[in-house]
Amino acid sequence: MFGGRAYFILDKGPGALSIQDSKYSDSGIYRCRVDFLKAQTRNTKISLFIIGPADRILIRDDSNIERSTVVGPYTEGDVISLKCEVLGGKPLPQIHWYRDGNEINAKTNASPDEKDVWSVVILGPLGRDDLNSRIVCKALSHPRVPSIESVVQIDMNFTPLNIRLLGAHQPLSAGRRYDLLCQSAGSRPPAVITWWIDGIRLEKTTETTSSDGNQTTSTLSISFSKTDDGKLLTCKAYNHAIPSEPLEDGWKLDIQYIPEAYVRLGTSLISSAIREGTDVYFDCLVTAHPPVYKVEWQHNDKSLPRNVSQGVIVSNYSLVLQGVSKSTAGNYTCVGFNSEGEGTSAPFSLNILYAPTCLPNQPRIYGVAKQEDAKIRCSVDSNPPDVEFSWTFNNSAESIDVAANHISRAGTTSVVTYTPMTELDYGTLLCIATNKIGTQRTPCVFHIIAAGRPDQVHNCTLTNISMTSLTVTCIDGFNGGLPQLFILELIDSQTSEIRANITSTTPRFTVSTLLPGGTYTLLMYAFNSKGRSDPTVLSAAMLKMPEKQLTSEPAKNMQTDYLVSPMISLTVGLTLAVMVAGLAVVLALRIPCNNSRHWQKEFRNERANRNISPGQSDKSLESKEADDNEIDEKNPDVVPELDDPSDKNVSSYMYSHSIAHCTLPRLPNQQLLSNFGGSVPGAFPSLHQLALQAPVDIQPRMDAFTTSNNSPLHNSNVCDVNETPDIQYISQQPPQRNRKLLEIESNTVHILKPTGLLHKEIAFQTPFMIKRESNV
Repeated sequence: MFGGRAYFILDKGPGALSIQDSKYSDSGIYRCRVDFLKAQTRNTKISLFIIGPADRILIRDDSNIERSTVVGPYTEGDVISLKCEVLGGKPLPQIHWYRDGNEINAKTNASPDEKDVWSVVILGPLGRDDLNSRIVCKALSHPRVPSIESVVQIDMNFTPLNIRLLGAHQPLSAGRRYDLLCQSAGSRPPAVITWWIDGIRLEKTTETTSSDGNQTTSTLSISFSKTDDGKLLTCKAYNHAIPSEPLEDGWKLDIQYIPEAYVRLGTSLISSAIREGTDVYFDCLVTAHPPVYKVEWQHNDKSLPRNVSQGVIVSNYSLVLQGVSKSTAGNYTCVGFNSEGEGTSAPFSLNILYAPTCLPNQPRIYGVAKQEDAKIRCSVDSNPPDVEFSWTFNNSAESIDVAANHISRAGTTSVVTYTPMTELDYGTLLCIATNKIGTQRTPCVFHIIAAGRPDQVHNCTLTNISMTSLTVTCIDGFNGGLPQLFILELIDSQTSEIRANITSTTPRFTVSTLLPGGTYTLLMYAFNSKGRSDPTVLSAAMLKMPEKQLTSEPAKNMQTDYLVSPMISLTVGLTLAVMVAGLAVVLALRIPCNNSRHWQKEFRNERANRNISPGQSDKSLESKEADDNEIDEKNPDVVPELDDPSDKNVSSYMYSHSIAHCTLPRLPNQQLLSNFGGSVPGAFPSLHQLALQAPVDIQPRMDAFTTSNNSPLHNSNVCDVNETPDIQYISQQPPQRNRKLLEIESNTVHILKPTGLLHKEIAFQTPFMIKRESNV
């Protein structure tokens, strides 16, 4: 029964039965019998119970499927039952249920053979909080035996809790690409998001899921057109594991776009039958969102503003053109403006039918020799271009229609072959074209003249003159009725050699390879088959070569020499300023002396003129002039005098400074002057006067003023000076402010009363500055 697992132990006190590797089958009643030599045999019974844990524990779901880790997934509101089975175990184990550590009351049931036990727990209805709940089934046979358990987690699926379309309910611009976002949260597993526009699913989306798997974001990259305006854009979220209605969010698209314009001709007009002088009107049909705030009209891509005087009337979305002409024809567009931009309509080509007109810039003068055939071309502008031409010759004597056999036509150009035979065949050809609109109002006029030499060029200018080249430009004259060319001859003014001979189709020439510093004569001609015009002559001097540097030092040393310190520059500047100031002082001291002598000579000349009788001889005059010349040589003036024989009346201008009282030379008829008043009539006819300026309150002392033959003033110290305000003698012509007149005429001194002036108002003048003028 036991084999080698059981044995009896004698050497350790009371005897013992040891059983190794006990089994449930070892349980039972054991009897120990002890026999004594001298005593009665003793029997002892012992009951042995073998206990142990259960052999196996497992959890089954509603489908009786064994679950070892996860049960589910379940949805919200589900009620579930879990069954825990325990196999084996002595004694029969008790089953306990736990939910997230909290025990759940449940009944333990035993199998009929009492070998197994089982227990069922019912959970629900489940909610979002039950996700990942830990369910434990524990079996315990005896406190001395370790328990065994089985653990499962509840797995659940959830429908999306919400969905949100980001950036909704805002206007979008047509043609611009947008990345629209739609977010959904609360779905397990992550939600599937789809995009729809008016029931049509949109593809090309991308989805991202948050790290916890709770939120899903879908991105739609799309560009809308104006046809999408007003459509319903939605995004939907659903859980594919749970059959349920998806959540959705969306908004009605507000697509804004630039204006779309269309030009429509007035309903009463036919575009192919608009004649010159007709009133034309257009309508601009605009589709725009948001509405346009301005409509602008354009003619040939240029803005066409309102101008009633020119017949352009703009009213809202309409354009009226009054009395159209051929210049009115062209492409008309209207432009609508809104916050999205500007939209231009397709151009409407306005075709104006008009009578022929003469094209500009045609040759109008033809020089033709006698018996020479001339091809006269007449080109007109006409719409429609189907035209008929007629030619008329007109001179001073008659008017003749040109025969049809001399006229040819190619489109809107007519060519007449004309041959003058006599002098009377020179005159004017008139070209008149006619189309279905009418006849040309003003004919094209062509003058037939006898061919001759061209006129000379004119308004010639030299430009771009350098050391070796120059450019000359002229304006051409009449070509003589024939094609003309232009010639430039450039002649060296020193050697008379022709240095250049240039022919050009325009009167513009450029000459190079000339000598620096040279002078040249330029002759410009115009010529045709009849001869050469008169020349137009210009002279030109070339620029000279720059002078060579005398030093051979390197440029670096030269630059170093010019690097002068600021202190040296300041010293040089101050030195120059002192020198200039000193020179000014010397000149100021020298001028009064010279002017004093000059004044004496002038006074003597005046006196001599008075003493000369009307009948004096030329000899006396020559003697007088010799004396004057001798005095001039002895007393040279800074500025030489210019003697004019016609200068009869000359007066002197005296300027004085700081004069209080004067002693005047004693005159033959002595006059006492006081208070700067009084006058003695004299015979010194001069239009110029001397001005005396002094304060009114000055009472000068006037001594006798004696006139001598040597000098009207004995020396330059005629007037005594004291510390009183200045007196100035200035010219009355031109008048100057704050000055009075001192008039000296012959033997008369007239002093006008001065006005009161401040000392500071009197300008400084060099004493006795003398100015000589003529009154002629």
